[in-house]
Amino acid sequence: MSSLPGEVDAGQRLQQTVLRDFGPTSGEDEVQPTTPCYQLTVSPEDAPVPVLLKYALTLIGLPAGGPGEKVAWWVAFTYQGERCEVAHQKFGLRIYLWTDKPAADAGTLLEQISQKLRSSVRTVEKLILDAAPDLLSRGNATVINQHHGLRSAYDYFRERAVDPAHIEDVHEVHESDVGTGYSFTSGVIRMRMNAFHDMVAAITAYVSLLEHDLVLALPFCGFDPDQDNLAEMIGAKWGGKFSRVLGDADGAERIRQRLFEVVERWRNPYSHGGFEKGQTATIYLHTPGVDAAVPIGLTNLRDSPLFSLLPATETDIAEVFALFDEIDAWLESTLPEAMQWISSGLPVRFDAAFGAQLDAARQEGSFDSLLAVADYQQERANNMDF
Repeated sequence: MSSLPGEVDAGQRLQQTVLRDFGPTSGEDEVQPTTPCYQLTVSPEDAPVPVLLKYALTLIGLPAGGPGEKVAWWVAFTYQGERCEVAHQKFGLRIYLWTDKPAADAGTLLEQISQKLRSSVRTVEKLILDAAPDLLSRGNATVINQHHGLRSAYDYFRERAVDPAHIEDVHEVHESDVGTGYSFTSGVIRMRMNAFHDMVAAITAYVSLLEHDLVLALPFCGFDPDQDNLAEMIGAKWGGKFSRVLGDADGAERIRQRLFEVVERWRNPYSHGGFEKGQTATIYLHTPGVDAAVPIGLTNLRDSPLFSLLPATETDIAEVFALFDEIDAWLESTLPEAMQWISSGLPVRFDAAFGAQLDAARQEGSFDSLLAVADYQQERANNMDF
């Protein structure tokens, strides 16, 4: 769609209310003003999405300019007859006012302009939010690439699990009215428990990373904006994402089953209130005849992390991370272009135009060039080097 439903009504509403004192500039205003110029920098807290201010002004018929050198866009307008401009520049969003009024009055006008522009955002936000489900489901969206941040969380917990901080044994003497008592805390046991806790956290972080990467890989795996629903894919469980992206790949079923076993054994009990699937060791039944409470899992209790004082051995931990390393290598070989793009840190588009670019680059053998151009364009946009 080239415009959002309801734009005309929203523009009229803005003209009649919060932006009624805003108007177009005249031809004479294109000449460099000779009157004093005052400016106000709008903080990111007050305008976290600057482009919404531009959108509000365009809805009332004011044309936007840009991009330009170190500026993403600008809109010239009048406010109560005074020449003004709002511009999103490299170092912030600024409002400019050219006026012969005293500085104090100019400052008051700038604050009024800022407040009214920010108030207009409520109208355009509603316009966008009403259209958001359809835009998202059809792939008219860009997903921010969080691969490196999520990877850092996984690496952090993994390092702690493999090499826990050293803890000394603690021997304590306790004096009381009834005598002397002694206690001992094993540093080794505490280290191993810490390693187990960090392993569980690392597994959780890794699955989160995997889910994120699988979503980012969708455009490289035949995502069709007219058939696939991006919102549903994002909301699917990790197994659903895995099957959609990798279900037909060589070795996919074996990898998926091994990962499923790790997640079920180590992560899920601690992601669902400490309750395992089947409540093997977390619920004890009051059993007639036995005259005791017995675990639901009976002798299968031995397979539960809750079976022993130290739920995971060093071997258990090593096997988990060996599997994750194997999965990483498998993803690199199975989805080379997707993983190359994801590792670059670039955001990923889901629209049909990006899919066409990918298809063309593959046919021409120019994927590396496509990635290099995208990286260059992103760097230019970040620095506003237009």
